[in-house]
Amino acid sequence: MGQVLIRNVPDETIELFKAKAKLNARSLEQELRDLLERNRPYTTEERVAASRRHLAQYSVIQPSLTSADLRDGME
Repeated sequence: MGQVLIRNVPDETIELFKAKAKLNARSLEQELRDLLERNRPYTTEERVAASRRHLAQYSVIQPSLTSADLRDGME
């Protein structure tokens, strides 16, 4: 596994994460690893799945506006 060094992190931020780590009974390092893992970018498959879940919430998809509709709306 790789390593990352992050410079110039405000002291207040570090202290907040230390406190959070203590509340969760783990080290600061583990707390930050978990934070990074929870916020990693979606894979292509995850993006497709999220899109499908979103689209499934709507029974009817509204058609896109035409150029004429947009012009009418701006007048």
